[in-house]
Amino acid sequence: MVKGIYTAASGMIPHVKKQEVISNNLANVNTSGYKRQDVFTEELKQSSLRRVPRQEKWEIPMISDVYTDHSQAVIEHTGREFDLALDGSGFFVVQSPDGEDLYTRAGDFNISTDGTLVSPEGYSLVTDSGLLAVDANSNLQIGIDGTITANGQTVGKLALVDFEKPYRLERLSGSIFRAPSGAQPVEPEHLFVRQGYLEKANVDVVKEMIEMITSFREYESNQKAVQIVDGTLEKTVNQVGAKR
Repeated sequence: MVKGIYTAASGMIPHVKKQEVISNNLANVNTSGYKRQDVFTEELKQSSLRRVPRQEKWEIPMISDVYTDHSQAVIEHTGREFDLALDGSGFFVVQSPDGEDLYTRAGDFNISTDGTLVSPEGYSLVTDSGLLAVDANSNLQIGIDGTITANGQTVGKLALVDFEKPYRLERLSGSIFRAPSGAQPVEPEHLFVRQGYLEKANVDVVKEMIEMITSFREYESNQKAVQIVDGTLEKTVNQVGAKR
């Protein structure tokens, strides 16, 4: 009977995480380049069972993890000179204030006070020759291969990279990622830059709402199961105590 409580309670844990993840997805539906997250449970649970085979299945809380869906989202025309979208698999390289290379799909850049193009987080856009310095009065053109020209003169090329396992990237904020130790960027294939466009978030609001409702119903079912088993256990204990 106690096993039943643990089993039902373990089933509630992933749904708490699921609600948090879906809420975050919906909050970022208008964040350029945002990649939705989802909860992964079954395989992690089974791998845990393999690592500790002596334990009964009911004794191990259901383990959940969060993964990022890096699928391409809709590219929308904005007409802004410093809006850039990536069409294909890959990332822009941006540099944090402490010099660390980070990665993003968000292309809503602006000119900073020091004249470089920066992301909304304040990270500087990186080219093959360093940070991209821009004159507000120059005619900046960026080709589909990332080549940068200003007033008709080539000034560099965007640093564009990809990863063999992008799902291993660590999310630092809505659209900013860090490469884990040992993960090396590779040359992207079939990646194109679209100036004057932005990639939207790959969040389907209707789908997220449906998943939120479904997850909540499953949470409620497990919660009711805990209440039923707990009530039965309480009744049994009281009856045994009464007979004594």
